[in-house]
Amino acid sequence: MFPAQLTNALLLPTKGRLIGIDRNNRIFTFLFALFPGLLVSGTSVTLVCAFLWAIISLVLRRFPYRMTRQDRIIAWIFTAYVLVTVFVVLLSPNLAKGAEYLLKMIPFLAVWAIIPRLKVSLDGRIVSFFVTGAGFGMIGALIYSIVQMLLHESRATGGAGNAAVFGLFAVLFGSIALLNVHSESKTERLIAVAGFTCGLICAFLSGTRSAWLVIPFHCAILFWYLRGQTLPSINRTVKLLMALLLVVVALAAVPKIMDRYSALQTDIVQLDEDPNNISSLSARLLLWSGAEKAFLASPLIGQGPQNRMQSVNEALNLPPEKYMVFTHVHNGFLNAAVDGGVLGVLALLLLLSAPIVAARLKEPGPGRDLTTALSLLLVTAYVITGMFGIMFGHDATDAVFIYVTLLICTISGPTPYLSVREIADRAEQDKAALAV
Repeated sequence: MFPAQLTNALLLPTKGRLIGIDRNNRIFTFLFALFPGLLVSGTSVTLVCAFLWAIISLVLRRFPYRMTRQDRIIAWIFTAYVLVTVFVVLLSPNLAKGAEYLLKMIPFLAVWAIIPRLKVSLDGRIVSFFVTGAGFGMIGALIYSIVQMLLHESRATGGAGNAAVFGLFAVLFGSIALLNVHSESKTERLIAVAGFTCGLICAFLSGTRSAWLVIPFHCAILFWYLRGQTLPSINRTVKLLMALLLVVVALAAVPKIMDRYSALQTDIVQLDEDPNNISSLSARLLLWSGAEKAFLASPLIGQGPQNRMQSVNEALNLPPEKYMVFTHVHNGFLNAAVDGGVLGVLALLLLLSAPIVAARLKEPGPGRDLTTALSLLLVTAYVITGMFGIMFGHDATDAVFIYVTLLICTISGPTPYLSVREIADRAEQDKAALAV
């Protein structure tokens, strides 16, 4: 039975220093994949706990410190992003207000400690728990969302508390779940398809239009990856089930799409007829206009993240009582431009390249194909939704980007994909290998 296989594969119930570290890596990764749709703060808490635990273990010399040249490249990319942020904070006014932005940079340094810890695990043993956990997480997120909609919420937020963040995670982790559809385990294939379907429905129920724009790109990425895999044969029953799932997605999607389209249409009409009314669209246009002006006022190193919204409001010549109270300008690239100027935009582009660089530096093989697909799913989701909302600076979005990138670093190119059932079957061998 799958629950027993999952338990055996996760827990490796034998004492031993490296066995314990490997077991905790598996549990951390599985839990991390569950959290985005169910308890979004759990992602940042898990990352921080893994970071601190890794530091303590390194100080106690419980595992060897191993980072390849490729790992160090990714670590320095993350560190460059941190250093640029620290630089612009220190050079900008209101330094005291910049302290919170400096604290937000600490998780990005987790790369230096967590990669060596994850590499204690045997090659190819962790990613299966992440993909399977994503499927379970999206199934749970849909149940959560349905309850919210029954309570007459206009937009589902799942465990994120924010519809835009939930929409991002729903489309991302739903797509990640489908990476398991070629598994030799029938149960895992069902979880993959169910997770993908639930993720799509959650994305539509969130009403996050930018997340909807991600879906065709993710479908293209998944098609590229899966067409190179040995997929199970599809009988008539499976075809009927897939058709039924498409109908379910459509039934959930069409009303929400029509509702959000109507809202957008109303916002466009109001731009001409009632320009003083602040709608979702007009607010974004104002923010983008103010961000452009604030950037041009200090194009090299920006205004500093601590002065972001004050600079934008002043650029719009708004009186203090009419200041826009958003925390960001609803465009990740403009956010970086206001915060750090050209330097900030370059640092952001470098950071966004990290997952793809980590994947493509690997040797050719199944592992590189998998990590390439995973990196493209991650980056496209962040770039597309980030052009209309938040990208970085939110504890959960930061944590997800960091952890997925670190996970990509730990998979070697030639490594074949192992299902949870296969890992469970190899549990005794794994324990013996780790006990050496």
